[in-house]
Amino acid sequence: MKKAFYRLMGIRPGILMLLAYLVLIFIGSLVLLLPPCQNTEISFIDALFTSASAVCVTGLITVDTATAWTFWGQLAILLLVQLGGLGIMTIATIIFVSAGRRISAGERLFFHESVAVGKFQDVLYILRRIFVYTAIIEAIGAVLLTMGFWAHMPLIQAIWSGIFHSIAAFCNAGFSIFSGNMTAFASNNIICSSVMTLIVLGGLGYFVMMELLHPHMVSPFRKLSVHAKSALTVTIILIIAGATALYAAGDVSFTEALFQSITSRTAGFNTVDIAALSNAAIIILLIMMFIGASPGSTGGGIKTTAFLLVAAFASARALGKSRVSLFKRTIPQADIYRAVGVFILGILVVVGSAFGIIIFYPVGAYGSEEIFKMAIFEVVSALGTVGLSLGLTPHLTAPGKIIIIMTMLIGKVGILSIAHSLTAPKGKTEIIYAEESIMIG
Repeated sequence: MKKAFYRLMGIRPGILMLLAYLVLIFIGSLVLLLPPCQNTEISFIDALFTSASAVCVTGLITVDTATAWTFWGQLAILLLVQLGGLGIMTIATIIFVSAGRRISAGERLFFHESVAVGKFQDVLYILRRIFVYTAIIEAIGAVLLTMGFWAHMPLIQAIWSGIFHSIAAFCNAGFSIFSGNMTAFASNNIICSSVMTLIVLGGLGYFVMMELLHPHMVSPFRKLSVHAKSALTVTIILIIAGATALYAAGDVSFTEALFQSITSRTAGFNTVDIAALSNAAIIILLIMMFIGASPGSTGGGIKTTAFLLVAAFASARALGKSRVSLFKRTIPQADIYRAVGVFILGILVVVGSAFGIIIFYPVGAYGSEEIFKMAIFEVVSALGTVGLSLGLTPHLTAPGKIIIIMTMLIGKVGILSIAHSLTAPKGKTEIIYAEESIMIG
């Protein structure tokens, strides 16, 4: 038994994380199938989809969270969201170390990548900080949201709503225990501002938060790293540019545009009817969802830093520069290659998943042009672990639901983590051949 356990621990961290998520999703679906969790009879595929959406902190739903699930069902969903937001491997590491098991060099490197640890060397210190920061931020958010909800409902219900939406917002999961999501509270400044703040904090990444709170740990001169500067810069630009563009589209007020600009990056809450937005607004949301949050955060997407590196790389090439520089620092070529790889693989996942949904969708349910737009939006939302939808989710066929589940998993675990773990052979040296140019352009 012990040998089997250590063989399991020898699996590449990316595969181990994928297996951990799959196991949790399956267990979560079995829990949601229990009679005390359901108000109405739920099929296994819908329970599986809901569990996957919660674990992947997405928020796409095939059944209404407010009416289909009892308090116990909603509590199970919330626990799955919290586990997914913290990360299975993060929790597992604490357990293994507490039991006396040492972290291998490979696992230590994986955590540095998945949590964006950067210059921090003590992984266990980082993991403890993650738990502390998460608990404090979610507790403060729960108190503020409870105050906001109390104006609309009894205190006990407000407390539960505050706790649920605080955890969901910080974990960047668009689950809501209200049928209309946040549309009924669009004019409540306490609720909207609290949700937006929680989403931004959850989407920045733990490493960035630690740098902001403890800059002396990164540099004795209290300077932020290039990673933190990049994540903060892109986040601020996307929020402002997204809100301005959505407002310019003419569908929403600026306050609603700001809320959707923040939530569309990975959270999935909405104060307006997404399906009623113009095509111009839909395009803006697609771009925001595809980019997503920052590395090491609770959100998905190709990540803000990857987007910045791709843009910087394209700009450098257009200007005839051989290297990419950000904030007076030269970026390693390996980072550029990874960012371009994530960008290209992300597009391929979107195209392939959307093709599958369209192929398996019932003929005549929607017009060809409409189903194309809805499928693309649904897939990008799944890859970015966002949770926004144009209304397609409840009408997905069983194969379509499986495709979305797989897309959410890819978005949560990470495109390169899965690709590298599945394709990179262990212990095999890379062969480098002689160079030869090809014509471009």
